[in-house]
Amino acid sequence: MAVNMRLDPLVDPGPELSASDRERFARHLPIPELGELAQRRLRAAKVCVVGAGGLGSPALLYLAAAGVGTLGIVDADTVELVNLQRQVLHATDGVGVAKASSAAARLAELDPGVRVVPHVVRLAADNAAEILGGYDLVVDAVDNYPTRYVISDACADLGIPVVWGAVLVTRAQVSVFWSRPRGPEGPVPGITLRDLHPEPPDPATWVTAAQVGVLGAMCGQVGALMATEAVKLITGAGEPLFGRLLYLDSMTARTAEIPITRGVTHE
Repeated sequence: MAVNMRLDPLVDPGPELSASDRERFARHLPIPELGELAQRRLRAAKVCVVGAGGLGSPALLYLAAAGVGTLGIVDADTVELVNLQRQVLHATDGVGVAKASSAAARLAELDPGVRVVPHVVRLAADNAAEILGGYDLVVDAVDNYPTRYVISDACADLGIPVVWGAVLVTRAQVSVFWSRPRGPEGPVPGITLRDLHPEPPDPATWVTAAQVGVLGAMCGQVGALMATEAVKLITGAGEPLFGRLLYLDSMTARTAEIPITRGVTHE
């Protein structure tokens, strides 16, 4: 599997931009790999973010700010005070409110032109295809292994790309998975989460942020990076993290890149 590959745009362009959108996205339009056509793709795109927490918060903010036309938010939890150190989409006044609803209200303030669809439900094997099947792209911003594999398996069956991120204490990983991608020369062999980790780790080894902590500002770094990967996939710009795992150590400000090959386990 070659790395640093380009993929075809995921979404066809939508209608011509309004005068208001031209002003709103004026700093995107001069970028050589974006421009007006890419902005019309973003406005036509439907992205579902699973998890409105530490990674989902910055990802959702930047996807809405980028002009993604429809944003789905899947989260069954409510806002807690302990969340606010890193879940910057929510506010103190929102403690006790469903995260999906809190997120939808904030995004509507940012850009009323974005259609926000809150799904106040826990994603599971029996509802994943129904919920995710209406979207062009899924952002996996969850914090538990079972849901990650539900997302991966459902999107693999549906042929939907997944922007994947994970954080633990002060370190993070980001990648792009897609079972049926296409490049300029035609279909490309797919890669999914199971090519990186075929099965979830032993539950006895799982740890949570409540147990070991997580650096809030790093969640912002990673969520913004995930939003950038989504923009690239939607528009066909640049070279997405498909076939590559980006590793970040925020305490040393160092990154590393690990290739992911279909059918090869990387442990």
